[in-house]
Amino acid sequence: MEMTNAQRLILSNQYKMMTMLDPTNAERYRRLQTIIERGYGLQMRELDREFGELT
Repeated sequence: MEMTNAQRLILSNQYKMMTMLDPTNAERYRRLQTIIERGYGLQMRELDREFGELT
């Protein structure tokens, strides 16, 4: 999954908000936020699969 820096920033901020809105899943959202911010290749593929399940 290729994302621009702006897209990564937007998604990172969304995960940060989800952490505050859904404390039950906060740890999961923090992990996803870290993946987006640091651009870990293998984990980015994991996110890509997750996004595919949403459509």
